Amino acid sequence: MTIGCGEELYSLVEEAKRLTQALLTQAGEHFGVQLRPVEIRFDLRGKAAGMVRFPSAGPPVIRYNRALLEKYQDSFIRQTVPHEVAHVVVAALYPRKTAPHGPEWRLVMNLFGAEPRRCHQFPVDEQSVRRLLRFDYRCGCREHRITSIRHNRITRGQRYYCRYCGEYLKAV
Repeated sequence: MTIGCGEELYSLVEEAKRLTQALLTQAGEHFGVQLRPVEIRFDLRGKAAGMVRFPSAGPPVIRYNRALLEKYQDSFIRQTVPHEVAHVVVAALYPRKTAPHGPEWRLVMNLFGAEPRRCHQFPVDEQSVRRLLRFDYRCGCREHRITSIRHNRITRGQRYYCRYCGEYLKAV
């Protein structure tokens, strides 16, 4: 029986989900804690292989880049899945602020038998990278070029401050 391209991708997605759950279980048993379930998505695009979000309500969300999973299969599963799960484990063990790739995270990566590397090494096609428009804004001390995402948030009422002078950013 030959596996079609869609079936192979489905199999990779299922393998990534299984490994995510297995690593959460492994860490929970190792550290003697009950880890919250996570939501797993395969909707990330661009250069990032994975990311974790911790919404104020609901479970943590792990987002994986489906295109990179399909292209780099085993390497993606061996490196990216443990990387993102380690972030979830560290957040559960250390509710106070920790460095994203600090000693706690590296400890969990070592537990998983994965190399504690901050960034993936996958070559990314420039065509797959999303290009965002930039908009000019000013504060009291300088000009800022912000992406269309932040620009749209500002038009909906969100405020951004300059890190240096503390003033609101205003459109030029």
